[in-house]
Amino acid sequence: MQASSNDHTSVHRVPQPLVTAAAWSWRLIVVAIVLATAGWLSLHFYTIIISTMVTLLLAVILEPFASGLMKRLKFPAGLAATATLLLLISFIGLLIWGSSVGIISGFSEVSDQIYAGMNTIIDEVTRRFPDIGNQVNEAWNSLQHTLTNNSGHILGGVVAVGSTVTSALTGFILVIFTLFFFLKDGRRLWRWCVRLLPLHYQNSANEAGIRAWVMIGNYTRTQAIVAFVDAVGIAVIAIFLKTPLGLAFPIGVIVFLAAFIPVVGAFLSGFVAVIIVLVNTQSFFMAGMMVVGIVVVQQIEGNLLQPILQGNALNIHPLTIVLIVAGGSSVAGIVGALFSVPIVAAINVIVLYLRGHDLYPYLATMEDRPGGPPRDFLELRTQYWQAFDENIAQSQSPQERRAYKRAQLTRKLNNIVGRSTKG
Repeated sequence: MQASSNDHTSVHRVPQPLVTAAAWSWRLIVVAIVLATAGWLSLHFYTIIISTMVTLLLAVILEPFASGLMKRLKFPAGLAATATLLLLISFIGLLIWGSSVGIISGFSEVSDQIYAGMNTIIDEVTRRFPDIGNQVNEAWNSLQHTLTNNSGHILGGVVAVGSTVTSALTGFILVIFTLFFFLKDGRRLWRWCVRLLPLHYQNSANEAGIRAWVMIGNYTRTQAIVAFVDAVGIAVIAIFLKTPLGLAFPIGVIVFLAAFIPVVGAFLSGFVAVIIVLVNTQSFFMAGMMVVGIVVVQQIEGNLLQPILQGNALNIHPLTIVLIVAGGSSVAGIVGALFSVPIVAAINVIVLYLRGHDLYPYLATMEDRPGGPPRDFLELRTQYWQAFDENIAQSQSPQERRAYKRAQLTRKLNNIVGRSTKG
């Protein structure tokens, strides 16, 4: 009888692999629901999220400048943040003004050359590759016909672009407003966020966050320097290849901005530069020289500037970077391509620190570091709440405060009357 019972139990027992798979399945379902909810919220708060991420990158770049104003010139935090913002706005305004004026003047100077250049390129392709040349020529003629006959639709597209520009302007204002407070009160805002965590996680979260901030700062500032060198070098080469200054300056701006997208950005901006030179000069030789110049600049950047300025600070393989950029761009377009590498680099630093592998051990003893000198966060928390109880918490009722202020006013009036009477 006992044997029969055991046989019956073994028949209906759930296999252990199935139990394990079921346990993992419901956890994965919960994670998927959380990710879907986060994605839904991201779509509805897209402008706020993107503006905040842009602000964080700008704050990482500009924080040393604002800190220098406060430490060396003794600027108050608000004045240092304001001066830094004015410098940023001036720089952005200069880029926009130079690019717009350059594009307008450049294209007005070479508009006929562009049209003739396209015809020359198409004729050359038709001559060398008869099989596809006719198709290219037909496509070019069709494009001109479409542009001529659909000016109304193009105008509607311009209106849609105007709406996008309005949204971008709103985001820009939000970035400037948020950046001011990040530069002025960034440390206080960070500590407030850390205090939201459970007590036993706060110290580790504070130290890991500081290291992520240093990582993103090193990466972003290095990218900015390299981007500037690339932009100047490629723009000078374009000018040397008889490209008008009005077009060379926008080429430099495109190269500078695209350089913040690792690996892929250099390829895209280089492609744009080659096309502009090809259309402007109507010469495949000049376009080839532009390709050679871009390769030389990229080699100098990759083999000289990057190792000196950054080394292997990211601790991420180049293939991984390409895949990260591709994944980020497929999920969130150009925004994903821009932010994917810094986000992954920050996560990498945080995980390494929490697992006992500090990428920046010097921060453990550095007094003048982002986030303040090394101290136990629980001590900082205690000091904060003591100051809160003394300076912010209202120990008196509104009636008591009004009575206290009336008593103070009465004493001041009595003192004034007493001094005037003695006089």
